[in-house]
Amino acid sequence: MKEGLSTARQYQGRPMNRYTKYIKTKNRYGEEKSVGKLVCVENLTLSEKQANHKKRHPNDKNQKKIKGIFWGKKGYKDTILEEFYEAHIHTFIDSDLNKGWVKIGGEEE
Repeated sequence: MKEGLSTARQYQGRPMNRYTKYIKTKNRYGEEKSVGKLVCVENLTLSEKQANHKKRHPNDKNQKKIKGIFWGKKGYKDTILEEFYEAHIHTFIDSDLNKGWVKIGGEEE
């Protein structure tokens, strides 16, 4: 019977102090094959972990990135689109009733 918190580990059934290292080997037919092997993680101090992280991500400023859409805020692309809509019109462009954008007072794009 299981005991304890079921979400304590990131991957169920896999210990947290090991990771999978893939080793390329050749089988008896000469084909290359990668085999996963569980390897123990060495214990690192916090300063060593930070140094390793800085090596892997040198441009990391450790700032929280806010992702999402700000509906009230207009950006660069919005202004370009507004200029495009002011200078163009969506209308029929040939006798086959195909529609397209045509520049007002100018040639087609």
